[in-house]
Amino acid sequence: MNPTRRDFLHTCTAGAGLLSAGVLAGCSAKQVTAGDSLLRVGVAKREVTPPVWVPYLTSSGAGTCAPFGGVHDPLFARALVLDDGRQALALLAVDAIGYDNAVLGPGRNFTAEVRRRVAASTGLRPEAVMFASTHAHSAPETIGLTGFREVSGVRDWLERHVEDLAAVVVEAWQQRVPARARFGKTTVTGIARNRRILLKSGKLSSRGELPAAQDVAAPAPLDEELSVLWFERDTGAPHAVVLNYTAHAVVTMLLPPVSADYPGAACRRVEEQFAGAKCLFTQGTAGNVNTVKVAATHADAEAIGRKIGDAAIAEIKLLGAQPPLAAPRLQLASEKIILSPRDCPLVTDAETLAQRNPTPQNQRTLRLARKLAEGPIEAEVQAMALGPVKWISLPGEPFVETGIALKQSGASFVLGYTNGWIGYLPIQRAYQEGGYEVGLGAWSRVAPGSAEKLEAAAKKILRQVG
Repeated sequence: MNPTRRDFLHTCTAGAGLLSAGVLAGCSAKQVTAGDSLLRVGVAKREVTPPVWVPYLTSSGAGTCAPFGGVHDPLFARALVLDDGRQALALLAVDAIGYDNAVLGPGRNFTAEVRRRVAASTGLRPEAVMFASTHAHSAPETIGLTGFREVSGVRDWLERHVEDLAAVVVEAWQQRVPARARFGKTTVTGIARNRRILLKSGKLSSRGELPAAQDVAAPAPLDEELSVLWFERDTGAPHAVVLNYTAHAVVTMLLPPVSADYPGAACRRVEEQFAGAKCLFTQGTAGNVNTVKVAATHADAEAIGRKIGDAAIAEIKLLGAQPPLAAPRLQLASEKIILSPRDCPLVTDAETLAQRNPTPQNQRTLRLARKLAEGPIEAEVQAMALGPVKWISLPGEPFVETGIALKQSGASFVLGYTNGWIGYLPIQRAYQEGGYEVGLGAWSRVAPGSAEKLEAAAKKILRQVG
């Protein structure tokens, strides 16, 4: 921390501990000049905890549709709407594992239906809504790995869920107020672990203790950057926070109760400290990055979320010493790409194989064949910008290498699990290395080269938003 920032924090927080709305208003007001232009910013939050009979992700391998075992902590949808008077954009962040756009059934598209409902009740265009998931695993199985939609009652729940998700964006639109934005980033270590560390033996180290450096054959990167976008009302009162971090939300994975995992705990921590503010967590390109704790306890999820939340709070304190973004303009660009499917038997051949030899692998191959038979794999790459702050989103589960490359190309936030779930997006060499992410199953749908194709498209549209 440089002396200027340290002096500011001492002045603004001495004797107060954490930054309060009043202190933030008093200190940040000094940074505002007559030339500053206020955005209109709306934010809203709605609980979307499912009934406990809705199937959760019990095992992508077995493909079971077991119900939840109660509720540990609720799931929320949070929406942010930005309006500069010329352009309006929305970010919808949901405590969810993700959404296969085919989950509503043939001829329907989940993301498109949420967007259409939003557009019908606001001034937002459908393509101006970015629809993200935190990738919490203790949530409904909405990514198309199982026969989720065929379970009694699920179709009706999905219809209500679409309505709830659209409604929270509409509410944020209706609650737009003048606000200022600040952006910062910090580093949070000790949370993430690359789960595809290639060893000299040819094996992959995926969990547990990190291997010795002399046993590692190739670098296994992490992105431990926590990006923070902070909004305060023109009075200086806290209004909204957007966080972006990269680590699978698998701390409470496979525990029976509903839980938002560590992203939910991080948002709770921030919202507790800034009364009136709502915190949106966006997941990075975590396809090959787990938390260090996997299938652990709710206490572990709380501790990890608190660590991220505290880091965000500290960064927000520092941002109070900085001038807000001056007259930030909103920009939007997107592109839809059809990706090639991976090699897989035809449905008829996979059915015959599964009938003759009903092994778990043959059953998984059959589910993949049926998924690929639903139609082309459409991937949307979407970029938004608020002045110099750019965020870009990819569907499905991109690897961390893709996210790092996009940040090096100018992205401030990189989101995975957005505008549809299409399975893992492994980098090219992963197909030669093997492992879960490229194994035959409904979670691994795209052909080699797909990640690189999306990365190239993302770099192109990043240039379109400044």
